[in-house]
Amino acid sequence: MEFIAVFLVTLLIVTGLAVALVFGRSPTYRPSRKDILELLQGVARDTAQPERWQLFLGMPILHDPELEKIRQLCVGVDEGDEDHAPAASGMIIYDRKGRERIGRIAEQLAILIAKEPVYRDF
Repeated sequence: MEFIAVFLVTLLIVTGLAVALVFGRSPTYRPSRKDILELLQGVARDTAQPERWQLFLGMPILHDPELEKIRQLCVGVDEGDEDHAPAASGMIIYDRKGRERIGRIAEQLAILIAKEPVYRDF
């Protein structure tokens, strides 16, 4: 009797695991351009969450090459580039100059979104 109970519980667990592996998906980071525009505007206004900003900077965006270029520009603000030193941060994400640079990048992204073609299903 004990054997049947252990067998059924084990079978239930293994079946559940198999179903989860077959139908489950791995987590992905696929932000939209509008989500990133809101994030950039939040950084420029100092209302963005630092954790969300660090996730954006640290994760490559493979599904949208133009958005990846925007991310790389933001990494340049964070880490510095040939023309600028790294943006200073403290209690807020960036100082005034860093937030102004992020604001200019947000304007570039807004132009990119405006030029994006519109798709409609009929």
